[in-house]
Amino acid sequence: MRNLKIKQKILLLTAVPLILTVIALMLVSIYQLRSLGEQEVNQIRTTMMASKRESLLNYIEITESSIRPILTSELDVEEMKREVYTAVRAISYGDEDGYIFGLNYDGVMTIHAAKPELEGRNVIELKDVNGTPLIADLIKAGRNGGGYVEYLWDKPSRGTEAPKLSYAVDIKPLGWVLGTGFYIDDIDDAVALKQAEVDAKIQATVVISSGVGVVILIVIVLINLWFSNRALVKPILELSESARQMSLGKLNTNISVDSKDEIGELADAIGRMQKSLKVIFKKLKQG
Repeated sequence: MRNLKIKQKILLLTAVPLILTVIALMLVSIYQLRSLGEQEVNQIRTTMMASKRESLLNYIEITESSIRPILTSELDVEEMKREVYTAVRAISYGDEDGYIFGLNYDGVMTIHAAKPELEGRNVIELKDVNGTPLIADLIKAGRNGGGYVEYLWDKPSRGTEAPKLSYAVDIKPLGWVLGTGFYIDDIDDAVALKQAEVDAKIQATVVISSGVGVVILIVIVLINLWFSNRALVKPILELSESARQMSLGKLNTNISVDSKDEIGELADAIGRMQKSLKVIFKKLKQG
């Protein structure tokens, strides 16, 4: 700082606080946008998941209503199973990914319209890629009065695994658990889309804030440079030149600086020194 000129010092004193202020405001804006974005993302996830849960429960209730006449009929258990198998296997909803599946308490797949090759197989040990024992969890949830299980499962329309939420309920007369599920990758898609919107807003805020900050900085710097040059640097240079001329013996140098600030006080002091030097030189000549 000692080696800097006054104009440079003024520039630093102007630019640094302004830059820090712009950065602080930008960080606050980004934090607020991110917080609001997270709230919106969480709200989307919560709302969509609640809607999925309610829909699953409704589909299971509709299925139970459709097979209730069979369960309350005079048919024996085996005949009931065949009738329920036929009725449930014919149920589909939404699109090709919506179906009802059935399991007995031992984990044998009794109904699976989407993957009939699984029927008759014991899949109790089946786990998804994350290690979730989805079959055991579904049987447990169903026998505990009905419940939800989230896992990864093959999605026929995409030909790949996707997150799925299922609801299972106990069918005691048959010793089965019936369930159905929704793929919830659309929730992730909606969340990702919203997150992208939030990120875009943050990026736009950074760009706009930076642009506005640069414009304000340039304007203020130009104003300060003009003011400092006119009110500080130019008068100081004039006084410096006057002092230099006096050092060369030119005591009639005109001191034109006239202000009421510290520079004016300096000009007044140099003026008094000029008068004193004139008196001293006059006496020296007389002597």
